[in-house]
Amino acid sequence: MTKDISTAIKKEFSRLSWLTIVAFVVALAALVGAFYFGLGAMMGRPTSDWLSELGVAAAILIGFAFLAFLLIGGFSSRIRRIVNQAFQQELRQLRVANSRAQMLREMASVLRATLSFERVVEEALNVCSIVLEEMGVPRQGLAGAVFLFSGQKLIPFANRRFLGTDADKSIPGQKGIIGTSFRQADITATDSPGKDPELRVFAAFQNAATAVSIPLRAGYQIFGAMIITSNTAFKLTPDHKDLFDAVADQAVIALQNAQLFQRLETEKQRLIDADEEARKVLARNLHDGPTQSIAAIAMRINFIRSLVGQDPERAMAELQKVESLAKQTSKEIRGMLFTLRPLVLETQGLSAAIETVMKRIEETDGLRMQLVGGENASLLNENAQSVVFSIVEEALGNARKHSEAALIEVRFWKEEGLFVAHVKDDGIGYDTREVNRDYSSRGSLGMVNMQERAERIDGSLRIESTPGKGTTVILVVPLEKHGRKRRAKAKAA
Repeated sequence: MTKDISTAIKKEFSRLSWLTIVAFVVALAALVGAFYFGLGAMMGRPTSDWLSELGVAAAILIGFAFLAFLLIGGFSSRIRRIVNQAFQQELRQLRVANSRAQMLREMASVLRATLSFERVVEEALNVCSIVLEEMGVPRQGLAGAVFLFSGQKLIPFANRRFLGTDADKSIPGQKGIIGTSFRQADITATDSPGKDPELRVFAAFQNAATAVSIPLRAGYQIFGAMIITSNTAFKLTPDHKDLFDAVADQAVIALQNAQLFQRLETEKQRLIDADEEARKVLARNLHDGPTQSIAAIAMRINFIRSLVGQDPERAMAELQKVESLAKQTSKEIRGMLFTLRPLVLETQGLSAAIETVMKRIEETDGLRMQLVGGENASLLNENAQSVVFSIVEEALGNARKHSEAALIEVRFWKEEGLFVAHVKDDGIGYDTREVNRDYSSRGSLGMVNMQERAERIDGSLRIESTPGKGTTVILVVPLEKHGRKRRAKAKAA
């Protein structure tokens, strides 16, 4: 393409040269005509008198023509050279821009295709290293790492040319260019990485001539920083900064996707574990309760069969015992079915479901139960009611089993845009610090499940207890997020 442009320019200047020659020929003819008609014909001067003057004038005109021809030729060569240089520079910039766009497309494609933290940070580091190579920085002189926050420390999740134990080190991310880039939310560079209070911890950065810190952030959330260093000094241009920002944005989006995927995987595993635990509990309850009862019923019926002919009165007494046992077994099975799927919660709401649970506990354990403010349960939407029911039911079950209480009270109320649920017993209580210490190792998931369920509806759960003074479970749910939406009634026209 450069050759075509050069040929086109040369052709145009060649045409200009010929036009110049024609113009000077016409000017020379006009000059001769002017001398001939003006001095000869009109003024009557002899040809010999003005011929020498004509020769001088023609010589001057031809000289100017020759000079113009030379200037046109010189300008033609110079313009072709300038245009070629400009074209080559633009072409190089276009190729670089195209290369960067291709890198970003490839990076975006890789990041969309992976949900791995490691793959994300590796690809981001690759692209930034290639950008520095375009600036003339030798590949062998590059070192870098992607640091991500783990708690309060920055941990290198991916690195280039780390030495020794560099990969095992961590930094706070509060000082030097990393801290500056976090505070300013912008790319920061230094010409003395070896003196940086945090970068100098890493042997790979101590001999570097230039280091760049690229913050990885989304809004006010900071994920970490990408550090690139080189043994060759370089200066960042605004274009390179823009590219680094684009790489950081893509990396952050991918990191958010990876985090979301990991949370979903964790939640999936938690649900699987919870489902497995529920199956074990159900199997244990069935084995210890209805299964034993049904086996006893079968044995008593067999015994009654042998008594029917010999002792009818005793057989009738045994039948009454079997009837009582069958009713008790039926009640236990209904209770289990209610726990698995409380239809009353779906049809009549949270208040009715809690009353059903309390009535069952009163019948089986003889405890006094009391529900206060049940009408406030309707403030919650259906999903929140289901979660609150599970938490309150778990709290009631714990109180029934462990509190040795005479009275259990459930209270619902609204306070400053919050729904509050109180489950309080007058039992023996316990030392919460002692119980919470190493709680998970004892194999019970009750409190853990209650906490996780509360978090599912953005709620907070607190348990207060003192030995001899009973236990109180307090659940708070924001109504702004989980309140029932009140539809405005359409006004009559």
